[in-house]
Amino acid sequence: MSWLLWCVLIAIAVEIIIQYCIMRAAYPVLFAPMPDRFNLIGTLAQLPENDDHIQIRDVTFPTTDGLTLHGFIATPAGTLPKGVILFCHPFKSTGRIALFQCQGLLEAGFAVFSFDFRNHGESDNDVRYQSIHWLSQYELNDARSAIKYLRTQPELSHLPLGMLGMSRGAGTALAVAAKAPEIQFVACEGAFLNEELFLDHAIRWGERFLPRLFIQIVPTSEVIRAFRIMIWYSQRRQGCRYINLKPRVKDLKNRNLLFFTGEKDQSVVPRMTQLIVKRIHNTHITVCSLPGAIHNAGRFAQLEKFDAALIDFFSQMIENGSEEKELGFPEPLMGPADPVPSKRSA
Repeated sequence: MSWLLWCVLIAIAVEIIIQYCIMRAAYPVLFAPMPDRFNLIGTLAQLPENDDHIQIRDVTFPTTDGLTLHGFIATPAGTLPKGVILFCHPFKSTGRIALFQCQGLLEAGFAVFSFDFRNHGESDNDVRYQSIHWLSQYELNDARSAIKYLRTQPELSHLPLGMLGMSRGAGTALAVAAKAPEIQFVACEGAFLNEELFLDHAIRWGERFLPRLFIQIVPTSEVIRAFRIMIWYSQRRQGCRYINLKPRVKDLKNRNLLFFTGEKDQSVVPRMTQLIVKRIHNTHITVCSLPGAIHNAGRFAQLEKFDAALIDFFSQMIENGSEEKELGFPEPLMGPADPVPSKRSA
Protein backbone atom coordinates (compact mmCIF):
# COMPACT_ATOMS: atom_id res chain seq x y z
CA MET A 1 0.00 0.00 0.00
CA SER A 2 1.50 3.33 -1.08
CA TRP A 3 2.30 6.10 1.37
CA LEU A 4 -0.20 8.39 -0.38
CA LEU A 5 -3.03 5.96 0.27
CA TRP A 6 -1.96 5.67 3.91
CA CYS A 7 -2.04 9.46 4.22
CA VAL A 8 -5.55 9.57 2.78
CA LEU A 9 -6.78 6.84 5.13
CA ILE A 10 -5.22 8.56 8.15
CA ALA A 11 -6.81 11.89 7.14
CA ILE A 12 -10.21 10.22 6.80
CA ALA A 13 -9.80 8.50 10.18
CA VAL A 14 -8.85 11.79 11.85
CA GLU A 15 -11.87 13.52 10.29
CA ILE A 16 -14.20 10.77 11.49
CA ILE A 17 -12.77 10.96 15.01
CA ILE A 18 -13.13 14.75 15.10
CA GLN A 19 -16.71 14.61 13.82
CA TYR A 20 -17.58 11.87 16.30
CA CYS A 21 -16.18 13.85 19.24
CA ILE A 22 -18.00 17.01 18.19
CA MET A 23 -21.32 15.21 17.67
CA ARG A 24 -21.02 13.24 20.87
CA ALA A 25 -20.46 16.42 22.84
CA ALA A 26 -22.70 18.82 20.92
CA TYR A 27 -25.73 16.79 19.82
CA PRO A 28 -27.57 17.42 23.11
CA VAL A 29 -27.40 21.14 22.29
CA LEU A 30 -30.02 20.56 19.62
CA PHE A 31 -32.54 19.42 22.21
CA ALA A 32 -31.36 20.87 25.52
CA PRO A 33 -33.59 23.64 26.91
CA MET A 34 -32.16 27.14 27.00
CA PRO A 35 -30.18 27.34 30.28
CA ASP A 36 -31.79 30.54 31.56
CA ARG A 37 -35.19 30.08 29.97
CA PHE A 38 -37.60 32.32 31.81
CA ASN A 39 -40.81 30.68 32.96
CA LEU A 40 -43.19 32.67 30.80
CA ILE A 41 -46.13 30.59 31.95
CA GLY A 42 -45.75 32.46 35.23
CA THR A 43 -46.89 35.61 33.45
CA LEU A 44 -50.38 34.13 33.21
CA ALA A 45 -50.95 35.22 36.82
CA GLN A 46 -50.38 38.82 35.74
CA LEU A 47 -52.49 38.96 32.60
CA PRO A 48 -55.12 41.71 32.34
CA GLU A 49 -57.95 39.22 31.67
CA ASN A 50 -60.47 41.29 33.62
CA ASP A 51 -59.31 44.70 32.48
CA ASP A 52 -62.36 46.77 31.54
CA HIS A 53 -60.24 48.73 29.07
CA ILE A 54 -59.55 45.64 26.94
CA GLN A 55 -61.96 43.47 24.96
CA ILE A 56 -60.78 39.91 24.33
CA ARG A 57 -62.40 37.65 21.73
CA ASP A 58 -61.31 34.01 21.42
CA VAL A 59 -60.98 32.76 17.86
CA THR A 60 -60.07 29.62 15.93
CA PHE A 61 -58.78 29.34 12.39
CA PRO A 62 -57.47 26.59 10.07
CA THR A 63 -53.96 26.05 8.78
CA THR A 64 -53.27 25.19 5.17
CA ASP A 65 -52.50 21.60 6.20
CA GLY A 66 -55.75 20.93 8.03
CA LEU A 67 -55.09 21.76 11.69
CA THR A 68 -57.11 24.14 13.86
CA LEU A 69 -55.27 26.81 15.82
CA HIS A 70 -56.69 28.69 18.81
CA GLY A 71 -55.99 32.31 19.58
CA PHE A 72 -57.56 35.60 20.55
CA ILE A 73 -57.98 39.17 19.36
CA ALA A 74 -57.60 41.84 22.03
CA THR A 75 -58.72 45.39 21.28
CA PRO A 76 -58.92 48.58 23.34
CA ALA A 77 -62.48 49.01 24.64
CA GLY A 78 -64.52 51.96 23.48
CA THR A 79 -62.19 53.09 20.69
CA LEU A 80 -61.11 51.96 17.27
CA PRO A 81 -57.61 50.39 17.21
CA LYS A 82 -54.77 52.22 15.48
CA GLY A 83 -53.17 49.11 14.08
CA VAL A 84 -52.79 45.37 14.62
CA ILE A 85 -49.83 43.56 16.16
CA LEU A 86 -49.50 39.84 15.42
CA PHE A 87 -47.68 38.22 18.36
CA CYS A 88 -45.62 35.03 17.91
CA HIS A 89 -44.90 33.27 21.20
CA PRO A 90 -41.70 31.34 22.03
CA PHE A 91 -41.30 27.58 22.37
CA LYS A 92 -43.01 25.96 25.37
CA SER A 93 -45.29 28.92 25.91
CA THR A 94 -48.71 30.01 24.61
CA GLY A 95 -50.10 32.97 22.76
CA ARG A 96 -51.86 34.09 25.93
CA ILE A 97 -48.67 35.72 27.20
CA ALA A 98 -49.23 38.41 24.56
CA LEU A 99 -51.66 40.00 27.01
CA PHE A 100 -48.66 40.69 29.25
CA GLN A 101 -45.99 41.32 26.62
CA CYS A 102 -48.26 43.66 24.63
CA GLN A 103 -50.04 45.34 27.53
CA GLY A 104 -48.39 48.67 26.78
CA LEU A 105 -49.44 48.44 23.13
CA LEU A 106 -53.03 47.68 24.12
CA GLU A 107 -53.08 50.69 26.44
CA ALA A 108 -51.68 52.80 23.58
CA GLY A 109 -54.62 51.87 21.34
CA PHE A 110 -53.29 48.93 19.31
CA ALA A 111 -55.14 45.67 18.70
CA VAL A 112 -53.22 42.45 19.41
CA PHE A 113 -53.79 39.15 17.60
CA SER A 114 -52.11 36.14 19.16
CA PHE A 115 -52.45 32.38 18.82
CA ASP A 116 -51.00 29.08 20.01
CA PHE A 117 -48.64 27.42 17.56
CA ARG A 118 -49.39 23.79 16.77
CA ASN A 119 -48.41 21.41 19.58
CA HIS A 120 -48.86 24.27 22.06
CA GLY A 121 -51.70 25.43 24.28
CA GLU A 122 -55.19 24.78 22.93
CA SER A 123 -54.15 24.37 19.28
CA ASP A 124 -54.20 21.00 17.55
CA ASN A 125 -51.34 18.58 18.02
CA ASP A 126 -49.54 17.62 14.82
CA VAL A 127 -48.68 13.94 15.16
CA ARG A 128 -46.12 14.23 12.36
CA TYR A 129 -44.08 16.84 14.16
CA GLN A 130 -42.16 16.91 17.44
CA SER A 131 -41.48 20.59 18.00
CA ILE A 132 -38.35 21.90 19.71
CA HIS A 133 -36.85 25.38 20.03
CA TRP A 134 -35.53 25.38 16.43
CA LEU A 135 -37.75 27.15 13.88
CA SER A 136 -39.40 24.87 11.31
CA GLN A 137 -41.64 25.27 8.28
CA TYR A 138 -44.65 24.50 10.48
CA GLU A 139 -44.31 27.70 12.53
CA LEU A 140 -44.18 29.69 9.28
CA ASN A 141 -47.28 27.87 8.08
CA ASP A 142 -49.10 28.72 11.31
CA ALA A 143 -48.16 32.41 11.22
CA ARG A 144 -49.15 32.76 7.58
CA SER A 145 -52.45 31.07 8.34
CA ALA A 146 -52.99 33.61 11.12
CA ILE A 147 -52.39 36.48 8.68
CA LYS A 148 -54.76 34.90 6.19
CA TYR A 149 -57.42 34.67 8.91
CA LEU A 150 -56.82 38.28 9.93
CA ARG A 151 -57.57 39.38 6.38
CA THR A 152 -61.09 37.96 6.79
CA GLN A 153 -61.84 40.24 9.76
CA PRO A 154 -63.45 43.40 8.33
CA GLU A 155 -62.84 45.49 11.44
CA LEU A 156 -59.09 44.78 11.33
CA SER A 157 -58.12 43.93 7.74
CA HIS A 158 -57.72 47.59 6.70
CA LEU A 159 -55.38 48.44 9.58
CA PRO A 160 -51.56 48.48 9.41
CA LEU A 161 -50.07 45.18 10.54
CA GLY A 162 -46.88 44.74 12.55
CA MET A 163 -45.33 41.64 14.09
CA LEU A 164 -43.77 40.98 17.48
CA GLY A 165 -41.98 37.71 18.24
CA MET A 166 -39.95 36.16 21.03
CA SER A 167 -37.10 33.66 20.60
CA ARG A 168 -38.39 31.04 18.12
CA GLY A 169 -41.36 33.34 17.58
CA ALA A 170 -38.91 36.12 16.68
CA GLY A 171 -37.48 33.93 13.94
CA THR A 172 -41.00 33.23 12.74
CA ALA A 173 -41.81 36.94 12.53
CA LEU A 174 -38.60 37.75 10.65
CA ALA A 175 -38.98 34.87 8.19
CA VAL A 176 -42.64 35.64 7.45
CA ALA A 177 -42.08 39.38 7.09
CA ALA A 178 -39.17 38.79 4.71
CA LYS A 179 -41.64 37.35 2.19
CA ALA A 180 -44.63 39.59 3.00
CA PRO A 181 -44.17 43.16 1.67
CA GLU A 182 -47.29 44.36 3.52
CA ILE A 183 -45.49 43.77 6.85
CA GLN A 184 -43.07 46.66 7.21
CA PHE A 185 -42.58 46.72 10.99
CA VAL A 186 -41.19 43.80 13.01
CA ALA A 187 -40.09 43.79 16.65
CA CYS A 188 -38.13 40.87 18.14
CA GLU A 189 -36.78 39.68 21.46
CA GLY A 190 -34.15 36.95 21.56
CA ALA A 191 -33.82 36.47 17.79
CA PHE A 192 -31.04 34.17 16.54
CA LEU A 193 -29.50 32.47 13.52
CA ASN A 194 -29.36 28.68 13.84
CA GLU A 195 -25.73 27.96 13.03
CA GLU A 196 -24.39 30.87 15.05
CA LEU A 197 -26.49 29.99 18.09
CA PHE A 198 -25.52 26.34 17.86
CA LEU A 199 -21.84 27.22 17.56
CA ASP A 200 -22.04 29.46 20.63
CA HIS A 201 -23.80 26.80 22.69
CA ALA A 202 -21.70 23.93 21.35
CA ILE A 203 -18.48 25.59 22.48
CA ARG A 204 -19.84 26.24 25.96
CA TRP A 205 -21.41 22.78 26.18
CA GLY A 206 -18.32 21.07 24.75
CA GLU A 207 -16.11 22.53 27.45
CA ARG A 208 -17.96 20.31 29.92
CA PHE A 209 -16.92 17.13 28.13
CA LEU A 210 -13.84 17.84 26.03
CA PRO A 211 -10.42 19.28 26.88
CA ARG A 212 -10.24 23.03 26.31
CA LEU A 213 -7.24 22.49 24.01
CA PHE A 214 -9.35 20.28 21.73
CA ILE A 215 -12.04 23.00 21.56
CA GLN A 216 -9.43 25.61 20.66
CA ILE A 217 -7.65 23.69 17.91
CA VAL A 218 -10.75 22.31 16.13
CA PRO A 219 -11.58 24.59 13.17
CA THR A 220 -14.99 26.27 13.19
CA SER A 221 -15.66 24.70 9.80
CA GLU A 222 -15.53 21.25 11.43
CA VAL A 223 -18.14 22.26 14.00
CA ILE A 224 -20.40 23.72 11.29
CA ARG A 225 -20.04 20.54 9.24
CA ALA A 226 -21.01 18.46 12.25
CA PHE A 227 -23.93 20.79 12.92
CA ARG A 228 -25.30 20.29 9.41
CA ILE A 229 -25.05 16.53 9.72
CA MET A 230 -26.85 16.64 13.06
CA ILE A 231 -29.52 18.96 11.66
CA TRP A 232 -30.15 16.51 8.81
CA TYR A 233 -30.61 13.69 11.32
CA SER A 234 -32.65 15.79 13.74
CA GLN A 235 -35.07 16.85 11.01
CA ARG A 236 -35.80 13.21 10.23
CA ARG A 237 -36.25 12.50 13.93
CA GLN A 238 -38.54 15.48 14.56
CA GLY A 239 -40.52 15.20 11.33
CA CYS A 240 -39.82 18.70 10.03
CA ARG A 241 -37.53 20.95 8.04
CA TYR A 242 -35.65 23.56 10.04
CA ILE A 243 -35.64 27.09 8.65
CA ASN A 244 -32.28 28.75 8.10
CA LEU A 245 -32.79 32.48 8.63
CA LYS A 246 -29.36 33.46 7.35
CA PRO A 247 -30.27 33.66 3.63
CA ARG A 248 -33.70 35.12 4.39
CA VAL A 249 -32.83 38.15 6.49
CA LYS A 250 -31.31 40.00 3.53
CA ASP A 251 -34.89 40.42 2.27
CA LEU A 252 -35.60 42.57 5.34
CA LYS A 253 -33.38 45.41 4.15
CA ASN A 254 -36.37 47.69 3.45
CA ARG A 255 -38.19 46.95 6.71
CA ASN A 256 -38.29 48.81 10.01
CA LEU A 257 -36.92 46.48 12.67
CA LEU A 258 -36.64 46.63 16.46
CA PHE A 259 -34.45 44.13 18.33
CA PHE A 260 -34.57 43.71 22.11
CA THR A 261 -31.47 42.17 23.68
CA GLY A 262 -31.14 41.13 27.31
CA GLU A 263 -27.76 42.11 28.70
CA LYS A 264 -27.77 39.01 30.93
CA ASP A 265 -29.20 36.66 28.31
CA GLN A 266 -27.04 33.52 28.31
CA SER A 267 -29.32 31.63 25.94
CA VAL A 268 -29.22 34.07 23.05
CA VAL A 269 -26.32 36.35 23.87
CA PRO A 270 -26.50 39.95 22.55
CA ARG A 271 -23.88 39.13 19.90
CA MET A 272 -26.53 37.02 18.12
CA THR A 273 -28.52 40.18 17.37
CA GLN A 274 -25.41 41.91 16.08
CA LEU A 275 -24.84 39.05 13.62
CA ILE A 276 -28.38 39.41 12.26
CA VAL A 277 -28.12 43.18 11.95
CA LYS A 278 -24.85 42.92 9.99
CA ARG A 279 -26.46 40.62 7.45
CA ILE A 280 -29.44 42.88 6.77
CA HIS A 281 -27.52 46.09 5.91
CA ASN A 282 -30.48 48.21 6.97
CA THR A 283 -30.47 51.76 8.34
CA HIS A 284 -34.01 51.31 9.69
CA ILE A 285 -32.93 49.15 12.64
CA THR A 286 -33.23 49.92 16.34
CA VAL A 287 -31.41 47.76 18.91
CA CYS A 288 -32.76 48.22 22.43
CA SER A 289 -30.49 46.81 25.14
CA LEU A 290 -32.26 45.83 28.37
CA PRO A 291 -30.02 45.84 31.49
CA GLY A 292 -30.57 42.93 33.85
CA ALA A 293 -32.75 40.98 31.42
CA ILE A 294 -32.29 37.26 30.80
CA HIS A 295 -33.84 35.33 27.92
CA ASN A 296 -37.48 36.23 27.20
CA ALA A 297 -37.70 38.37 30.34
CA GLY A 298 -37.06 41.82 28.90
CA ARG A 299 -40.36 43.33 29.98
CA PHE A 300 -39.97 41.98 33.51
CA ALA A 301 -36.55 43.53 33.86
CA GLN A 302 -37.26 46.84 32.13
CA LEU A 303 -41.03 47.29 31.86
CA GLU A 304 -41.12 51.02 31.16
CA LYS A 305 -38.25 50.95 28.69
CA PHE A 306 -39.69 47.89 26.93
CA ASP A 307 -43.16 49.39 26.55
CA ALA A 308 -41.88 52.82 25.51
CA ALA A 309 -39.69 51.31 22.80
CA LEU A 310 -42.54 49.18 21.42
CA ILE A 311 -45.05 52.03 21.41
CA ASP A 312 -42.60 54.43 19.79
CA PHE A 313 -41.65 51.84 17.18
CA PHE A 314 -45.15 50.79 16.13
CA SER A 315 -46.44 54.37 16.27
CA GLN A 316 -44.18 55.01 13.27
CA MET A 317 -46.22 52.38 11.44
CA ILE A 318 -49.35 54.44 12.05
CA GLU A 319 -47.65 57.71 11.06
CA ASN A 320 -46.43 56.19 7.81
CA GLY A 321 -49.89 54.87 7.02
CA SER A 322 -51.41 58.31 7.61
CA GLU A 323 -48.84 59.96 5.34
CA GLU A 324 -49.70 57.56 2.52
CA LYS A 325 -53.41 58.36 2.85
CA GLU A 326 -52.70 62.10 2.71
CA LEU A 327 -50.68 61.59 -0.46
CA GLY A 328 -53.56 59.71 -2.01
CA PHE A 329 -51.92 56.28 -2.15
CA PRO A 330 -54.33 53.33 -2.18
CA GLU A 331 -54.84 51.88 1.27
CA PRO A 332 -52.93 48.58 1.68
CA LEU A 333 -54.69 45.41 2.69
CA MET A 334 -52.63 44.87 5.83
CA GLY A 335 -50.01 47.57 6.25
CA PRO A 336 -47.95 50.42 4.77
CA ALA A 337 -45.87 49.63 1.73
CA ASP A 338 -42.95 51.99 2.07
CA PRO A 339 -41.55 53.09 5.45
CA VAL A 340 -40.10 56.54 6.01
CA PRO A 341 -36.35 56.17 6.52
CA SER A 342 -35.29 56.85 10.08
CA LYS A 343 -32.54 56.00 12.53
CA ARG A 344 -33.65 55.60 16.10
CA SER A 345 -32.06 54.39 19.30
CA ALA A 346 -33.60 53.11 22.50
